[in-house]
Amino acid sequence: MVDVFVVALLTSLIQLGKLSYIIPGPAALAFSAMVILTMFSAMAFDPRLLWDKSEAE
Repeated sequence: MVDVFVVALLTSLIQLGKLSYIIPGPAALAFSAMVILTMFSAMAFDPRLLWDKSEAE
């Protein structure tokens, strides 16, 4: 959810181009990689497996 707020903040800052400027640099690549890895981890995580293991013990 944090990535949504960061994208919204960056979008608003870009709209204020006359007041400030943004140079994303390597941070944009790192942020994009973090968002993609977060999406993959959310798809791979199955919370039901945690409960199944707990009941087997």
